[in-house]
This record gives sequence, structure tokens and C-alpha cells, in this order.
Amino acid sequence: MPAQTVYLLADTTTFAVLCDACLASREGSLAARHRAAQVEGSLRRDVDIGFRSCRRGHRILLKRVRVAGVGSRGFAA
Repeated sequence: MPAQTVYLLADTTTFAVLCDACLASREGSLAARHRAAQVEGSLRRDVDIGFRSCRRGHRILLKRVRVAGVGSRGFAA
């Protein structure tokens, strides 16, 4: 399975996502896979790329997206 990528808006510093690889796995119950898939963390505003791992060790790539003229809520400024 290719690496999962999560895109964060310019003002976003915290995130909570589910690991796609954990959810696609057939090991354990659905509830156990969902618990293992939960990934939370933060990325400083001055950092554009980061990595996190889920409890099972799957790597998740974090990329900051900077869009000219768009505010943090997705509306033109």
C-alpha cells in the first residue's frame, strides 16, 4: 500500500486522522483496527513536511499546503 499523505492548511497545527493501512487490514476486529488507526499530533506552523506513525508502525506523511489568497477556513481573504 502506498504511503498515506495528509495535507494541512497553513494555519493548522494539530490534526487527527485514521491510518488507511490499519483500516484496510483484516487482522483483529473492526473496533481493534479503528483504535489502532487513530493518529493525532501536531506540526509547527514553520514546518512544511513531517511524519507520524500509527500504533502499528505505518508511516503517514504530513504536508503543509499554502494557498495564496485563501484564509484558514477555505474562503478567499
